[in-house]
Amino acid sequence: MFRSALKEINAEFSAEEKYLDSIQRTVHDSCIAAGMSRRETSSVLLATEEAATNIIRHAYLYEKGVLRLRIVLYKKLVVFSLIDFGRSFQPNSTGTIDLAKLVESGRKGGLGFYMIQKIMDSVEYISAAGRNELRMIKRLHRSGGDGRGLLRRMFTLRAKFSVWTFIIVLVIVGGAFYYMDRQTTQQLYARLHRTVNSLTRTIADQAAGYMVRSRSDIEFAELVASYARANPELRRVVLADAGGVIIAHSDSTRLIRTPYRAPESIGPVVVGEPASLEIDGERVYYLVQPITWGSTKVGQAYVTYTSETISGPLTDARQRVLFLTLLLLLFGVFGIYMLSNYFVRPIVKITSRVRRFASGDLESELPLEGAEEFFEISRAFNEVMTRLSQDKKNIAAREKMAKEIEVASQIQHTLLPRKLPEPAGLRLGAFYRPATVVGGDLYDVFEVGPEKYCLVVADVSGKGVPASLVMSMLRTVIRIYSADAVSPKGLLTRVNRYLDGNIPSGMFITVMLAIYDAAERNLGLVSAGHNPLLLCSRDAKAVHRVNPAGMPLGMPVVLKGGFEESLEEINLSLADGDLLLMYTDGVTEATDREGRQFGLDRLVTFMETNNRGIAVKLPDLTANLIAELDEFAGFSKLGDDITFIVARVGVAVETAGAGKPGQIESIPVGQENALTDKKSL
Repeated sequence: MFRSALKEINAEFSAEEKYLDSIQRTVHDSCIAAGMSRRETSSVLLATEEAATNIIRHAYLYEKGVLRLRIVLYKKLVVFSLIDFGRSFQPNSTGTIDLAKLVESGRKGGLGFYMIQKIMDSVEYISAAGRNELRMIKRLHRSGGDGRGLLRRMFTLRAKFSVWTFIIVLVIVGGAFYYMDRQTTQQLYARLHRTVNSLTRTIADQAAGYMVRSRSDIEFAELVASYARANPELRRVVLADAGGVIIAHSDSTRLIRTPYRAPESIGPVVVGEPASLEIDGERVYYLVQPITWGSTKVGQAYVTYTSETISGPLTDARQRVLFLTLLLLLFGVFGIYMLSNYFVRPIVKITSRVRRFASGDLESELPLEGAEEFFEISRAFNEVMTRLSQDKKNIAAREKMAKEIEVASQIQHTLLPRKLPEPAGLRLGAFYRPATVVGGDLYDVFEVGPEKYCLVVADVSGKGVPASLVMSMLRTVIRIYSADAVSPKGLLTRVNRYLDGNIPSGMFITVMLAIYDAAERNLGLVSAGHNPLLLCSRDAKAVHRVNPAGMPLGMPVVLKGGFEESLEEINLSLADGDLLLMYTDGVTEATDREGRQFGLDRLVTFMETNNRGIAVKLPDLTANLIAELDEFAGFSKLGDDITFIVARVGVAVETAGAGKPGQIESIPVGQENALTDKKSL
């Protein structure tokens, strides 16, 4: 079908969209190797991305597979083939798919194929024997074959610099040659005119003496003949008396005693000034000089002369000037070459390096050479390339770290109870929203014995990965030591004893821990420096702030009795309709755009408003608190993790939403610090 291939590229990728970038890089490098323009390369990348995306989403919709990419480079075209072994776009046929029909039918992917058809010169889809191939052909628009490459080379920066500099030097040298030749010619002609003028005055002076002494015609003829023989530039010498009658003629004695007639082609003549005229196709000069004796004019001398005598010296002078001109031109060409190497060569190297950079080469560096400006440009470019190369590595490392943090976030969410237990006489709800991808808050509700349940809300100082690791360790330790726990105080004391020395210096944990006895309707409560528990009875008009004394876990103990001595345990007898709220400081310290905090008073007011005769169901109360926080904060950054457990006493009081006691919210990466109106999971 085609001539022999210049190059063939084969690659295989997993049929997943995350590998589209790798496919695009392979296609991009192939387009550059084929000599495509930037515009053609961009359009081909768009077409191959659309084709690969459609194949991945259609051919391997229900399974994983591979996508093969074959690129064949020919002299005048490039063939891109995407091969898969999944579902065919035309499963009942082994021929070429009718893409126009696919577009008309509005089938998914049809518009994408339509766009591919517009970009590529030829598109074929062949399906046979469980193998599908989308073949796309892009022709290379190169007029004149290799001549275009030659033309490009002719118009490189160095060629342009050399041509224009040569033209400038040629104009300067040519102008100098023209000026010197003109000056030399003018000087030689001026010398000729001066010589002939002087000679003519000499002839006129001698002729005046002859005329006064009445010399014979022979003597006059000999006078003009001798001057004509001695001065080869003189063509004709004529002497005439005051009446215009010829008394001597260098051409013929027969013209003596005849009236003198000036050449017909001559115009008005100024005495003593040479006039130019043409005789028998030859350029000659005509000079008139008066013959005087004293102050009396006795006649005139007419001299016709040529410039043949100066042609030899003029030719010699021109040869010398031409030699000097060629020598200057040779020096000019050599200077152009040196300037090209000195100024243009560094620019060419920089341009070549930029092209390699555009192709993805970030390793090779520019040599530090040339003028100071080029030296600085090369050094700055090398520094930029080094930074980009390092940034590329850092981006890969950051992407890896972000992936690990994402996995850590997923693991952290698995540690939070997805479904809360349902103790007798107690309805529970919970909510968690981290300030970053991973957080340092913890809530947990689990059974510790027959009809006894442990409720924990904790806040690790700081946030991010370190806080999440400590939080995970805290949850594990609490669960381990709760197996044989007698009281909340004893449990928290044992937990602190384990954590002492096992958490990083400078970190501490505030904990609100309660053990609920379903049989006794009793709640044992301890607080390790945590926020107060809010208790609102069914018919009470005020919210009680229950805040047992205690110091955070992991804090250096300065009291005499130690951590255990600092803890105060409180037992609460609960009644139907009582409403409890355990929370972290992320709730009360949520800020709005002006930096004002939500505060404990506003939280108490919310509890009073939403506990009027238990008209508000527990799931709705949880949603209302989240909405209240979101409305208050708006789009302000989330300063700390938000976590709370809400509980209402009594079985009969809750009917709706009993199957959704736990609520956990996950914030996508990039929106970790935004308090937005999101539904809890």
